[in-house]
Amino acid sequence: MANKLNALLFIISLLGATLFYFILPKEKISVEEKRKLAVIPKLTFDSYLNGNWSDSMDNFVDDQFPFRTTFIQMADLFHSLKGIKLVHQAKIFVAKKKDEKFEDTAHAKINYLQNFQEDYSESLIIIDGSVYPMSGGNPSMAASYSAMVNEYALMLKGKTRVLSAVAPLSSAFIPVLKYRKYNSKNKETLTAIKNSLNNEAIFCDVFNELDKHADEKLFFSTDHHWNAKGAYYAYVAFCQGAGIAPIELNKMEKRTKYNFLGSLYQLTRDPSVKANPDSMEYFIPRVKTTAVRYGKNNFENPIKANVFSHQNSGGNSYLTFLGGDAPLIKITTDVKNGRKAVVVKNSMGNAFAVFLISHYEEIYVVDFRYSNHNMLKIIENNKVNDLIFALGMYGALSKGTINMMRNLATNNGIVKLKPLTKEDSTQIFNPILDTLKTD
Repeated sequence: MANKLNALLFIISLLGATLFYFILPKEKISVEEKRKLAVIPKLTFDSYLNGNWSDSMDNFVDDQFPFRTTFIQMADLFHSLKGIKLVHQAKIFVAKKKDEKFEDTAHAKINYLQNFQEDYSESLIIIDGSVYPMSGGNPSMAASYSAMVNEYALMLKGKTRVLSAVAPLSSAFIPVLKYRKYNSKNKETLTAIKNSLNNEAIFCDVFNELDKHADEKLFFSTDHHWNAKGAYYAYVAFCQGAGIAPIELNKMEKRTKYNFLGSLYQLTRDPSVKANPDSMEYFIPRVKTTAVRYGKNNFENPIKANVFSHQNSGGNSYLTFLGGDAPLIKITTDVKNGRKAVVVKNSMGNAFAVFLISHYEEIYVVDFRYSNHNMLKIIENNKVNDLIFALGMYGALSKGTINMMRNLATNNGIVKLKPLTKEDSTQIFNPILDTLKTD
């Protein structure tokens, strides 16, 4: 009798636990992982037969097991012990390649690569809760990037200025003397870009301007992007190259966000990094703006956008700038000077582009990773004065990303390039096509 009672109690407890599991309220979003969690899948005859339902059910159970957040935090602690301990409270973390995607929750129809999008797979160093790449770039790749910029400068000669403003890596500003070599390597890489540009392209010395302010915090500790101060000094370097006067920070509105744990925390999951979240100061030029976002192929069905998306906070704080990435954003300002710019960028350019609203009546922000628009037609149709390449160093040192920028000259979009003369084709597009073949 006792055995039967024990068996009955066991079955009741098992069924009760299962029922309790399914009726418990489920989380929809993981703040720690910056992604949506799986929901219980709908059972259909077809989904059951083809195995999709069972796979989706596995994902649901994985994402919704009790005390999941607590277990993740414990895993972070164990994960942190994998690093190689160094002196001065530093350790190395080796990142693996990722090709994850996240959803821009404000514009759910467009999926973007994770913020740290450059197939980053080398070592990071964690010092006192701050994460830095153990790299200073690659001077040998500078010529490939500069060749692409030179091609645009040749194509647009006499019509549109072409400017290059490439950001260094945060490794240039590690506040420990023994890692000063990364500062020199960053400088060497960006100087190689300068030396490879022809006279038609304007080099904006972003590194030199940031290095003047190396005693200030220019990059986030928990994220690979520069902060608004770093982006501002890059804007100052751009202004010097463009021959215009930068707006002083004290003439802008200052705001602050707190508890930002960015891409490098998500990558390392290190408790010391989590214990030192970033605060994000940002500065708003006193200019009235309107903005719209377009899809990757055309100018149909624009979505209202903002130059500053103040509602983003926490792990999404960097989305404050332009609301995050989009194939194409058009900004219109009340600066009625007739001047127009195209900014070609990856996510590093978001925090930079917002400062330009003080100087242009229209700004077209093109993300080379997503846009299929024909950039030359945008420039021609809108009589654009300045074409600005504003991107992080990784984007300038990869053949893949360099060709994404090059392909903006030949994309279909909704318009076609006018036929070029035989001479133009020889001067311009043969180098483009030759490079594509070799890649």
